[in-house]
Amino acid sequence: MDENDQNSHKNALHNEVLCKIGRNVLLFQQIEGILKFLVSNHHADGTMADFMERQQKRDKKVQKQMMGTLVEQYTEGILSDAGEPTNEPEDVTESWVSISFKRTGDKDYYDSQKADMKLMVDERNNLIHHFLSRWHPESVEHLAAASAYLDQQRDKVLPMLEHFKSFTKSMQESRQAMAAFLASDEGERQLELIWLQNSPLVNLLREVASQKARPDGWTYLSDAGRAAFIHEPDAVKHMKEQYGHSTLKRLLIASELFEVLDEPLRNGNFQTLFRLKRLVSH
Repeated sequence: MDENDQNSHKNALHNEVLCKIGRNVLLFQQIEGILKFLVSNHHADGTMADFMERQQKRDKKVQKQMMGTLVEQYTEGILSDAGEPTNEPEDVTESWVSISFKRTGDKDYYDSQKADMKLMVDERNNLIHHFLSRWHPESVEHLAAASAYLDQQRDKVLPMLEHFKSFTKSMQESRQAMAAFLASDEGERQLELIWLQNSPLVNLLREVASQKARPDGWTYLSDAGRAAFIHEPDAVKHMKEQYGHSTLKRLLIASELFEVLDEPLRNGNFQTLFRLKRLVSH
């Protein structure tokens, strides 16, 4: 190969390496962008009044974070146990909504995911911060080695991009399905039922049912009425407006948490009793 051919070959390798550097940088930027989306959107919570504002604050905070921090948050937040309880503020006075998306697996899956993400972060740092030591544009041998290294790096990292894309697609499909359900009549009914079951007045009825039950497990509705007038007077006074039901008996039935019984009396009248529904074990 004469000198002109050597120079031509070296220039081609030079341009090839520069193109592959850009390709790999773009690959890492794509991963970083998807990680920001996942970390920002895998969990959302708040009251109906501040739900969107809290989400916007999360988005803004995540956009400033570096790759290492994003990977740490992905590992701790998304790869953690899906059965892990979600804590809500103790001073909340309105209905609190919390939605989480998790990716679960056995210990081997968890460990392999952590190892893959550490590898990805290390490869990203090697390219951005340490590639200069591989850059010898005057040497054909070094340029060829750098080109091969960049190809190997892409092969290592590309599966992680596909993995994150797959999870993002699954999460978006789940969110769309959830949004469609919540917009349906049944979804609206379920939301109202959840709110009712966790409302202060129904929680009080639960306590009365547990603390003032007769030996047979039934509790007098009159006892619940007296407790409600003492501890939740405003709720009782405005029961129809706040709860959609004008009597405690109707509220008990609507909550779907209690059995209600009208027990006959000797004088021909009856007294209303209630108790928590028993869980059916299989």
